[in-house]
Amino acid sequence: MLTATKVTLEKGKKTLLKELSFSLKGGQILQVMGPNGVGKTTLLRSISKISPPTKGAIYSTFVSTLFIPTSGGCRHELSVSQILTDMSDEGMDTILKKLDQFRIADIKDKPLGSVSDGQKKRVMFAGIDIKENSLLIIDEPFNTLDNNGLILLLNVFSKICSKGGAVIISTHISIEEIISGVASKAFFKELEIRLLEICPHDPLDWKLSKGSESISDQGLTQIEANKKQHGIVKEYVKNIVRESQLLKKEFSDLSWPIVLFLMIVCVIPLGTTLNQSDLINIVSGVFWVAMLLVMIFASNRLLYPEFNQGVLDQLIVKKRSLSIYCFIKALINWILVGLPISVLSLPLSMVYGLPNTSAMAMSTSLAIGSLFISGALIFFSSLGLMARQAQTVISLLSLPILIPLMIFGSAIVRGTLDGASVNNLYLLLTGMSLFCILTVPFICEKLLVLASE
Repeated sequence: MLTATKVTLEKGKKTLLKELSFSLKGGQILQVMGPNGVGKTTLLRSISKISPPTKGAIYSTFVSTLFIPTSGGCRHELSVSQILTDMSDEGMDTILKKLDQFRIADIKDKPLGSVSDGQKKRVMFAGIDIKENSLLIIDEPFNTLDNNGLILLLNVFSKICSKGGAVIISTHISIEEIISGVASKAFFKELEIRLLEICPHDPLDWKLSKGSESISDQGLTQIEANKKQHGIVKEYVKNIVRESQLLKKEFSDLSWPIVLFLMIVCVIPLGTTLNQSDLINIVSGVFWVAMLLVMIFASNRLLYPEFNQGVLDQLIVKKRSLSIYCFIKALINWILVGLPISVLSLPLSMVYGLPNTSAMAMSTSLAIGSLFISGALIFFSSLGLMARQAQTVISLLSLPILIPLMIFGSAIVRGTLDGASVNNLYLLLTGMSLFCILTVPFICEKLLVLASE
């Protein structure tokens, strides 16, 4: 059961809905209707627990919740089969059957961004796991669907309701009109449809059909807290598989930072001096500054595409671990950007005339320090989501935090040149990097939730 008690929704300084109360039982469909701008999507996002209501409370005893937005919800670079594998907890055999059922088997290897809007809708509907006591929330489900697609969607509604689940949709076209237009009413006669009509201009002007009256929410909080969570190992596996699939589609986004690093460290000697002793004195500073700048400007790809395409909303609704998500993002960024740069620095620093021991120290310090940088950048990328279009600017604010790291890294190279022991500096650098990469993801989890509200 779902119960909303005296819910008030605001967007900016505008009050959209005020003191809305209703309940929804298993086997029912609630259609939220009203003109554009009255708060239908905002209400659905609040019920999905993406953004909490301004006032009031929404409780749910449904075991699982799935939210399908008007558009987005997954990365368009991935293929249809990859998206369904990530969305669904079911096996590949079941997914293949769903591809046939929703008539999208012929596009299973195509990127989602290359198919039509109607096919995108079918992909999202094919990813619905029909389980016992589940809640399905869809924003404008009937747009861009042909008659066959509408019948398939109505069948999904019917199966969810038959298993004790419920459906909430926002729409401009009532389900009754859809049913009468595409199929016999008797075929879907078991659907118990309720209506919430939101009127414009007055936040208190909303109407509920009979059967949706609010009931007591006593005891629902504890039931909600006991919902099944995803296993930690499963979370790591799902995130790693998904990131690996994205890497194949975004290889150019990962290669240009390394090319930029090569350009910087190779061009600087031509613009400064070719004197060997002078180059040795500046080599550590050049390499560390180049790596900092390259990784900062490459941080745009970390979280913003996911946020912009609604992926983060899906993770929140499905109660996936955002801390594990951020940890994997930072770790893979380190492996694919930080480590290659540190490996390349070994031969390049020798070109500057650095002795073998010092060149190895340079490479090792960059490898350790880039882990700290990846952790810091995932934090500033999370912070930058609140500024929307200022991702790079926010990331540049990380420079004051990263400068001490650069000082310690340069001190390691300088120490090896002078024959001093640098073991303590290595330990300090390693401790800073491990502390950052292990603690920052938990902070980022809170920031991502705030950014999605």
